[in-house]
Amino acid sequence: MRVWRVGSISMGAALVFLGVFLLLSRFFNWDAAFIMAGWWPLLLIVIGGEILVYLFLSKQEKPTVKYDLLSIFFVGLIGTVGIGFTIFQATGLMDKVNMWMDMEEQTLDIPSYEYDVKNEIKRVVLETGSHPLTIEGTSTSELSVFGTYRAPVVNGEKALQSPEDYLFSEVKGDTLYLTLKRVPHSPNPFNATNEMNATVVVPSNVQLEVSGNYSLITMKPRKLMSNWTVSNSGELNLQLSNESDILLSAENVNRLEGETKDWNMVEEVSGNHESEEYGDHSYEGRQLKSGTLKIGEGSSQLTVSNADFLKVTKVN
Repeated sequence: MRVWRVGSISMGAALVFLGVFLLLSRFFNWDAAFIMAGWWPLLLIVIGGEILVYLFLSKQEKPTVKYDLLSIFFVGLIGTVGIGFTIFQATGLMDKVNMWMDMEEQTLDIPSYEYDVKNEIKRVVLETGSHPLTIEGTSTSELSVFGTYRAPVVNGEKALQSPEDYLFSEVKGDTLYLTLKRVPHSPNPFNATNEMNATVVVPSNVQLEVSGNYSLITMKPRKLMSNWTVSNSGELNLQLSNESDILLSAENVNRLEGETKDWNMVEEVSGNHESEEYGDHSYEGRQLKSGTLKIGEGSSQLTVSNADFLKVTKVN
């Protein structure tokens, strides 16, 4: 005589339901994690119904419920997994996991920024932030920012949607203030810090003041027709044209390279006193270099101060 043990039908039903739901998810693009989190209460209904049916159909005066422990173990295991998915979903961890799985790291163009520097703008103050930056001079009146950045793309949504996402701009009086921000960071255990390589094109007839935040800066002033200053740069690669008309002044530079034979060096200053410490960069015990380099008549002045490394290259 065949013995009916509660749990056998439940395990079979659980496997059938799970298989059907997962099969349908392939055709209707359902979220498998959502299915695992939502369907497991059916297990309780099936196993409870099986107990009731067993008691109803039992012909014993005092029926004793007999259990298929192995089947109930597997039903409980499946239910536990479902409860785990439900907890992950309720706490938002499931959405995070899905987001990390859907991430695709790409190199994209940053949304370009343009500003017509008219006669009322005499001065531009630029904070470079922590990303590498290229600064070029132009004979036009258009100030523009463009470049590329590398960051994860989630569900087709880019990290930078508009210039405001990476650039702060404000006009006060005759001065345009620009600050480059960090690329928005989506924290996950796999990706590194987002990167951005931007180029800022500045009209050569406008005064420019750059604060480098000890980052990497490449500067191409071309035919400079105003005074530019760069302070607190980590590494400054300065490319000057032989047709330039610039008086280059270096103040408190830790290391100076390129075209050094043409420099008019002044006495080196020791960095042993407190006034030679800038931000997180201390120059204690170093010999800071200062000097001037004249190209052409030197009508416009370019001043570099408090730099870790300055490399000057002459280009055609």
